[in-house]
Amino acid sequence: MPRPTLFRFLLMERRWDRWNAFCLQFEKAARSLAKEINAPRLASVTVSRKSFDRWAKGDWYGRPWPDTALILEHLFEVPCADLFRPAPDGMRMTGSEHERGELRASLVIAERWPTSRLFVSSGQTAGSWELAGRQVLDGTTAAVTFHPVTRSGTTAHVDISDGRALDRFLRPARRGFLIGVEDQGDTPQLFVVDAANARRARIASPTRDTFDLPKAHLLDDLTYGLLWSLVQFDDGLLADDFALAQEHQALETYLALPRSAPSRMSLPDLTSAGTQWLGSSFCARHIVRRLDGLTEPPVFWTREQTGEQAATWLWFQHKGDYLKTLAAQYASTETPMSRAFCVPEAEVNRSGRYERILLLLAITLMELHGIRVDVQAKPEYSDVDGFAMAPGQRAVVANWIRTEAIWAVDTISQRPVLREYREALGEARDHSVARGPDSQSRLRSLAGYLDIDWCWLIERCQELSECGTASIMRPRSRHLTVDTLDEVFQFLGSLAPNL
Repeated sequence: MPRPTLFRFLLMERRWDRWNAFCLQFEKAARSLAKEINAPRLASVTVSRKSFDRWAKGDWYGRPWPDTALILEHLFEVPCADLFRPAPDGMRMTGSEHERGELRASLVIAERWPTSRLFVSSGQTAGSWELAGRQVLDGTTAAVTFHPVTRSGTTAHVDISDGRALDRFLRPARRGFLIGVEDQGDTPQLFVVDAANARRARIASPTRDTFDLPKAHLLDDLTYGLLWSLVQFDDGLLADDFALAQEHQALETYLALPRSAPSRMSLPDLTSAGTQWLGSSFCARHIVRRLDGLTEPPVFWTREQTGEQAATWLWFQHKGDYLKTLAAQYASTETPMSRAFCVPEAEVNRSGRYERILLLLAITLMELHGIRVDVQAKPEYSDVDGFAMAPGQRAVVANWIRTEAIWAVDTISQRPVLREYREALGEARDHSVARGPDSQSRLRSLAGYLDIDWCWLIERCQELSECGTASIMRPRSRHLTVDTLDEVFQFLGSLAPNL
């Protein structure tokens, strides 16, 4: 006859074998832990009757939410993974500091970034990290493992003394992240590195007990935004790789047409990442072709309003190539290129800081290529087409963001429409929230509008420019690059934080 689980054993031992009695103790533990680790959210966590009955029978399907698991550990002083194993004969178990650090780290990530969900059980080698898209991206899952960290100066020393467990985590050719946890004070400090990089370091020094990470690897709003967007784009484009190769060959036919707007239903199997890549790639080629031979620089209007939408500029290889092509084409002209965005305050308020940082980095990319950016906040201009206004009487329209089609392109010469476009550009120029005579002043004022600490951002970009984006995370799709971000970090890192 099998022994009861430790959970049942402890319930009976403490006479909490009924749901009401257990809930009283659970809620008391939740309030106590909320105060102890300064996490008010924990005080409202409860356990349903259905969950309690299932647990009391020894059934355990899936893993608990990080906050529930943390409270259970605080209540029983036992790792969650052990609560539902056969009870040891008269033995009391206490969770290790490392295991409590894992759960605290999971809780911190889930609380800071609502687009994250972690499923990690104490005592397990690895868990899973679910990343959800907000408006555009599909979401995906990566593997995750936690390791203790000690720090000396600006270097984080990740404890990898349990080499076998780490090797098991690193061996599969999957997307994964190693998170170092410095569990000191009320809130643990977290450091992140791609499993592929950890695998390289492990192969290079197989006998070392530590893995060193620079301060730039700190998991904060900047690095989380990069990780969150890259992993979703990467997994989506890898899933669509064959389909995109086939469809890309057919783009020449569409490029010859004066206008086109293929339905998304024509390619129903593409992920959101694949659809964005195809739409943005076609629009870039359409604009370059329609502007060929133009001697004066056009004025651009773009439809990206959030970091989720604008992150394509940072990761897609063809986006950087497109900007460089335009910069080279109009390098000798006296009038600089300009580009206008419409970012209403409501969108800013709906976005997390990590997403607003992505938007600011994308706009920085324009400025470093000599494109003056104006950002207006009036929501009535949100639905204006994306276009390039050419000198004379025409505008090249190219939409792929917030459209029902994969892309919608045209060349407009009707005067009423052109008048609307000029009005939108004039409003953006006259009422831009990114104001100033140079890139630094415009970007700094935009950071204020987006509620991003300018000095903090410059310092973090300096740190990231020293180690490079690829030291933290690497894309696997051939359509993505880290070179663009490295250029942005170097540009921002070169600016004076206090001017």
